[in-house]
Amino acid sequence: MAINNWWDSDSSEIYWMEIRQEPVGLGDYLRAPKIAGDGNPSWSYELVSYVQPGDRVFHWHRTSTGEPGILGWSEATGPLETITWSWQARGTRGRERGVPTVGPTWDMPLTRYTELDSPVTRSALNARRADVLSVIEDVARIYGKPVYAPFQNYGGRELRAQQGYLTKFPAALVSLLFDLPAVGEADAPATRKRTARTGRGQGYLADAEKRTALERHAVRIAIDHYRAAGATSIEELGKPYDLRVILDGVERHIEVKGSVGQDLESVQLTQGEVEHARSYQPTDLFVVDGISATRGDGGKVETSGGNVRIWAEWAPSDKALRPTHLRYSLPSS
Repeated sequence: MAINNWWDSDSSEIYWMEIRQEPVGLGDYLRAPKIAGDGNPSWSYELVSYVQPGDRVFHWHRTSTGEPGILGWSEATGPLETITWSWQARGTRGRERGVPTVGPTWDMPLTRYTELDSPVTRSALNARRADVLSVIEDVARIYGKPVYAPFQNYGGRELRAQQGYLTKFPAALVSLLFDLPAVGEADAPATRKRTARTGRGQGYLADAEKRTALERHAVRIAIDHYRAAGATSIEELGKPYDLRVILDGVERHIEVKGSVGQDLESVQLTQGEVEHARSYQPTDLFVVDGISATRGDGGKVETSGGNVRIWAEWAPSDKALRPTHLRYSLPSS
């Protein structure tokens, strides 16, 4: 079964949407049989075999109120494997059979399950129905059909999730519907006016090369800033903080964050970064957002620009940190 892989020439940031009926395993894996219940291949199952480590997967399931919607996202970690799995086919035919099927199944491990601040519910989706359909139509016009879209125009009157398991998710829909959530949130300066919009975070880029280029660009800007401020020594470390700076005879540690996002309200933090900032002062949080990142003719990521904000003597407060997953220590067997 040939799948039209319409994004290969355009984007290194790949998105999918898993449509779930059961909550078990949500955000832990993508899992789909190689053959559908009728004995034939299914495009929505076979798409699992196209997922690569680093791709982002959105999860469609029922919210706490019972309304379906996008609850959160995960990152594919791989490797893709074939396992033997028992599963029950969906739909009327599957219910009529009543007997689970056991057979070869694609299995793609996921990680970093992160709930959205507010689920993108079906009613919220339909409030932007015309815009969503416009994006899907643009994809079809540019790349041709099938689109493997995450939503269908049911009865020509409302959007519903696709009848399938896994769909593609155009990057334009990501920009339209929400900003990707962040892992940790920094304290905002007292003079900064916060907006009512939530989720404007640094997010997580699936493109490792682009992510590295943004980090390097932000570090270069930070070095230039402290050098211009009169620093007598600047040492680049990377972990557990980015720069060691001697300024006015004082050793300062600098944590640097860079993003293409505009006017960030949150950034990603590791546990080590949080613990170090709390244990050593002065530590500065140096954020560069609004960076332009494009690929040149040779495919290399080129960066430029950016807006600088600095939180001096920064120590992350508990109320500003938002956990996205919990580490569980397994008991002794």
